[in-house]
Amino acid sequence: MKVLLLGKIRNITGWLEGCALGLRMAGHEVRIGVTRDPALAPVLDRALLSRRLGQPRAMGVARAIRRFAPDLILGVLSYTIPRDLLEVVAALPGRPPLVGWVGDVFGEAQRRSAELFDLIAYTDTAMVELHRRLGFRTPSVFLPHAANPRMARLARTVDAPERKMVFVANPTPHRRALIRQVRTPLRIFGPGWASLGPTHHEVIARRLDMDEVGQVYAGHFATLNVMNEANVLSGLNQRNFDPCLFGTAVVADHQPDLELCFEVGRETLSYRTAEELDEVYDRLLRAPEAARAVGEAGRCRVLAEHTYGHRIEALATML
Repeated sequence: MKVLLLGKIRNITGWLEGCALGLRMAGHEVRIGVTRDPALAPVLDRALLSRRLGQPRAMGVARAIRRFAPDLILGVLSYTIPRDLLEVVAALPGRPPLVGWVGDVFGEAQRRSAELFDLIAYTDTAMVELHRRLGFRTPSVFLPHAANPRMARLARTVDAPERKMVFVANPTPHRRALIRQVRTPLRIFGPGWASLGPTHHEVIARRLDMDEVGQVYAGHFATLNVMNEANVLSGLNQRNFDPCLFGTAVVADHQPDLELCFEVGRETLSYRTAEELDEVYDRLLRAPEAARAVGEAGRCRVLAEHTYGHRIEALATML
């Protein structure tokens, strides 16, 4: 299949580039239509979208679509794509299906963008329900995140991962509150964590590059996942999938969608409170072979069902 991806390049999550690589690895032909580029000066980035200047970025994407003649146009983080650019793409004569893929909470402000797509896929079942409650007319479906192969490609193999649980994320009020209650010391990476204050946890308050994130996952026997309350309702994020590529056990908050993607207790571990998280962590420290077993089972599940190749196959059946 020929797929044109629309989205912001160099996003901190690496979702767009990971999707492109994953689809290519699955045998699809892929091109990227850039909707934003953080490497450009903001004034230039805005100028490329200006109607007064003839919308050069939108016109460039339209030309790329006509030359490439894709079978599918997939917008990643669709509600962050400038609506003026989406309008140009949606109006192209004879274009293929235009599908959006959304991973963050949205609201009424996104209605006009939603109506430009032929189908919208949400990474969260509760977002599908929110779409319905808001009365958005575009059909919607559930399509979870997938594991990012760029992360695994950049990391080196670690023969003896450290027996410590690691958390790589930005802080949010919910995450800070939970971490403060966790008794067993964690290793935490991410800008902003210095705001945690005095703590028994090991804090490395800086942003990691994509290759560093993979190396951190590979170098620890377990990784923590805590939902970002600002953009998740009941679904999973990329941290539920990416560490599995390294056979690293994922210990995640028990989101309602977790059991739709993994067998809890065998392919991933979960907790509902800080006390339960401490119990899980202590159990793994006493029996690190259990962490290895969960990590390997998670890896097998991800490779069997949660790659970008699987996601595009699922989309193809929905169109």
